[in-house]
Amino acid sequence: MPLLTRLGLPGDEQSWAALGFTVTEGRIRIGQVACTLGEAGWGFDDTHAAPAGLGVPYLEPDTGDVGDSGNGPVSHPNGVTIIDHVVYWATDLDDAVANFSAVLDIPPRRRFFPRGPEGPEMAFYRVGEPFIEAVACGLPPALVGVAFLTPDLDAAVAAVRAAGGPIGDPKPAVQGGRIAGVWRGHLNWGVAFMEPKPIPA
Repeated sequence: MPLLTRLGLPGDEQSWAALGFTVTEGRIRIGQVACTLGEAGWGFDDTHAAPAGLGVPYLEPDTGDVGDSGNGPVSHPNGVTIIDHVVYWATDLDDAVANFSAVLDIPPRRRFFPRGPEGPEMAFYRVGEPFIEAVACGLPPALVGVAFLTPDLDAAVAAVRAAGGPIGDPKPAVQGGRIAGVWRGHLNWGVAFMEPKPIPA
């Protein structure tokens, strides 16, 4: 399975510190993913075709990545442990699936209309800890958002507010569990914090 190991996030250190993240020299390590601040982009540990076909800036490996396996886990005041998913806009989902199949050499885990027939069709790819959520929207390809996983969403929201970040109250998530969204104007990008859905007793 190909792994998402690098993720570019728009914004600066102050913006991400205000969301309760530990930022070191313009970098944030979240689970297995080394995040760099400035521009949305991504990088994988293995590709089978030119990743430029996905229409997203590609981040080449950097020996200074905070996500290198030699470094221990990083603790964040917001309690985030991993990236749950990144959101990728696709002009046409058939084309996106063909491009992902070429670049990552894997089929989607699932392809359906999670919000019902009136909502957009989506395809989901597991790339290590996170999923890629590819959404058919008729717009040019782009990375448009990220959702972080935290074991205690109430504590995460409190930590973000304590750090000065604008975040809404937790609410039920479409995929189960709960979610709290960051005011879009904070980074002009989609950012959310999620809590896993409860495991049935």
